[in-house]
Amino acid sequence: MAVTLATLACASDATGPDRSEGFSTLVALSAARLDLSRQVALTKWDSRQPVADPPGDPREQEVVAAAAQEASVRGLPGELATAFFTDQIEASKLVQFALIARWWRGGRAPDEPRADLRNELRPALDRLRPRFIDELVAIRSLRERPDCHERLTHATARHVDAHGLSPLFAIALDRGLARVCAE
Repeated sequence: MAVTLATLACASDATGPDRSEGFSTLVALSAARLDLSRQVALTKWDSRQPVADPPGDPREQEVVAAAAQEASVRGLPGELATAFFTDQIEASKLVQFALIARWWRGGRAPDEPRADLRNELRPALDRLRPRFIDELVAIRSLRERPDCHERLTHATARHVDAHGLSPLFAIALDRGLARVCAE
């Protein structure tokens, strides 16, 4: 669990009153969520659970609906929250599928401490939700700018380079942030 807590602490360091970096906080939060996804993949590997919820399981829909509800109370359009959190979940699954496939090809997962999915990882993911909403509200004007995609792409690239993220995590960041900018 130390990796998870450290990741959340790094995302905490990125928040604050100075928003001169534009999208850097949103990118850092998304990267923290993807790091949790790696931990989720490890628990699913150990338990042989599938990455995707079984058909008819409402958990993902409930997570997205709760985020949309919370966002609309805070003045953020529910459609944006629905799209954003759906994209975050899809980015997480992308990481999980790729890592588990890599581990199958290699015959084993990394030998490292595991976090508990129900008691540690899901609550950590839930704690990120209001922080994402805060940030989406805070960057409303940036999301509406004509150069939004360019600025977001540069912020993502800076984060990937600064933290030495693998191509998988760079692609997952792009996937998770795909609908941040207004169309």
